[in-house]
Amino acid sequence: MSAETAPKRWTVLELINWTRDYLARAGVDQPRLAAEWLLAEVLGCKRLELYTRFEYEPTPAQRDAYRELVRRAAQREPLAYLVGHREFYSLDFLVSPAVLIPRPETELLAQLAIEHLQGLGRPEVRFWDVCTGSACVAVAVARHVPGGRGLATDISADALAVAAQNVERHGLGDRITLARADLLALPAEQADLAAEPFDALTANPPYVSTAQMAELPPEVRHEPAGALAAGAEGLDTIGPLLEQAPDRLAPGGLLVMEIGLGQADAVWALVTENPRYERPRFAKDPAGIDRVLVAYRAT
Repeated sequence: MSAETAPKRWTVLELINWTRDYLARAGVDQPRLAAEWLLAEVLGCKRLELYTRFEYEPTPAQRDAYRELVRRAAQREPLAYLVGHREFYSLDFLVSPAVLIPRPETELLAQLAIEHLQGLGRPEVRFWDVCTGSACVAVAVARHVPGGRGLATDISADALAVAAQNVERHGLGDRITLARADLLALPAEQADLAAEPFDALTANPPYVSTAQMAELPPEVRHEPAGALAAGAEGLDTIGPLLEQAPDRLAPGGLLVMEIGLGQADAVWALVTENPRYERPRFAKDPAGIDRVLVAYRAT
């Protein structure tokens, strides 16, 4: 058989290059990274290990599995859902379409809570993570605050099932309690979980306005609408949380809550009009956007 008629060798490098171009034409963001991430998942290795395996030829079964993931990625399914996990705060979390995909900007939420709880200088502290989703914030806080005991709640039973897997996966079943709740309203039979005030309350609530929901990228539309949509101005969850949080916080306790792009003025008005808060400020994400509200329960 001549070189001209020899079958094409689908090496790791050839697969990455072909997939990069294919995903780029489909409008996928960072197509080279996506191609590598999916192939690493199929081969059961770290993405950077692909660079030492460029000449390896995946088996037909591996190519078939990869082809199916690439097909779905081209249809703009989120990559995190395709591979079933996502890194957050240097920890790996299971994810599914039942929960929001953890995002880098939300790490700021965990960081601020960790710094506050560590700064209290007490052997035991309590925190409540509202709208916990995958429990990525609750787990990150508990892992970095050894004396911390957390309550993590969500209104979605499906989300709590994912959260339970992550809590157990990181060995925190004895320090994080999961419960179903509508914001800060626990069922009567679980009211004792919030009998004592909390030192910190973290929240990444729904904050996408009606107009913004209509303009979301295709990948984001695969995420649970209930964890995104928050009414005409995107404040339908933020407003009630700001009203309820002081009842759950100890004096001097910290509220850290993620907000959306362009919401800072409206949220500032809400928090400064409430005399139960003091020292409010916004923390900016790496893009320079006011991303997290920081406020303390008045002492």
